[in-house]
Amino acid sequence: MMDNESVKIGIVGCEGYAYQLIIRIQTIPLSGEITAVVALDPSSDGANYCRAHGIRVFPTVDEMLASGGFDVVMNLTPIHFHAEISKQCLAAGFPVWMEKPPVATVQDLDSLNTASLAAGLPITVCFNTLFAFRAQQLKAELLAEKYGKIGRVKLKAAWSRTSAYFTRCDWAGKLNKEGRWVLDGDINNPLSHFICAGLFFAGRDQASLANPVSVQAELYRANQIESEDTSAIRIHTEEGVEILSWLTLASEGGGDALVVIETEKAVINFINLDRIEIAYHDGSTESRGSYKESRIEMIEHLCRSLRGHEVPISSLAAIRPFTVAVNAAFESAGIIQSIPEEALDVVALDKGETHVIIKGISDIFERAFEASALFSEIGVPWACRSEVFDAKDYSNFPVRFQAQVKREEALKA
Repeated sequence: MMDNESVKIGIVGCEGYAYQLIIRIQTIPLSGEITAVVALDPSSDGANYCRAHGIRVFPTVDEMLASGGFDVVMNLTPIHFHAEISKQCLAAGFPVWMEKPPVATVQDLDSLNTASLAAGLPITVCFNTLFAFRAQQLKAELLAEKYGKIGRVKLKAAWSRTSAYFTRCDWAGKLNKEGRWVLDGDINNPLSHFICAGLFFAGRDQASLANPVSVQAELYRANQIESEDTSAIRIHTEEGVEILSWLTLASEGGGDALVVIETEKAVINFINLDRIEIAYHDGSTESRGSYKESRIEMIEHLCRSLRGHEVPISSLAAIRPFTVAVNAAFESAGIIQSIPEEALDVVALDKGETHVIIKGISDIFERAFEASALFSEIGVPWACRSEVFDAKDYSNFPVRFQAQVKREEALKA
């Protein structure tokens, strides 16, 4: 591959999010060029789009890998297939760009990282927020202590998802699928960006995440799923920074999602992972917008790093603290607590869909955020206290998490 050539990309997956990413890559042909995709459904919109744009479409990963004609494989498969398919790509001689979250468990991450090192091929995790210029710029400033030392990072995101979201595929909202851990929920899928961003800003160098030493987490389900859709988590890190998060997929929606960094000289708000507002303690303020979508910035960086022009951001090994934090949150909670029906509003929508909303969730989030407290610590009636879990030297999930507790039993716990 010549320095000025576009990187040729093979993609496993072309539906849903994968389809949206394919469309975006098509807008930056000088950086990356898609030459092949795997489509389980050959008649899907994504597969039809690819054929219409001269991209080869294959029914299996084996067939695409054997065909060659690309420099790297982008693995956009479901969470519980990330490790297996990434190892398959490494064995065929290809580096891997893997969709977030990397894998469900820390032991899978360690095994995959060992395979990457043995093959001498990199794996990069596509947490697109980490690739954003504004995020990288802010991290450099934090490391230079432009705002003084960091005391605490707080994360808040109240999103809205209907029943269609939880029935969109056979692994949505699952803890385990056919013997493979999935842990699909707010913290390990759509809102994983916030946990990862919090760890990133608290990390000790430009590419690293902060290392959790203890995690206390309350995990709840409002929807009829196995996993959690609502969480409150406190992470203490080796770097001395406390990270607190309040996340849900069962809200009325509409509010800004926030990463708030409290420092000696300022309070920094990273709003919707897109816009930065800084309030200095001397009364002055500063605002910064983004000029490009982070997924585009991510692809451009991935292509530059593959050519050797830049040090890779978000390597698999660097993302390990995120997976430790997620696993430790499940260990701390012990079980997923079901929120009682009387604390929920169920709104009927068109075509038989429903939207579950936790009553008063906006106020609950606001009170917890202001108090820097978990839900049980501010007296939320349905909240249950959890144990602090020691995350030092953590290497195997699960230790104390119980996946098989039935919904009825969880309500009594």
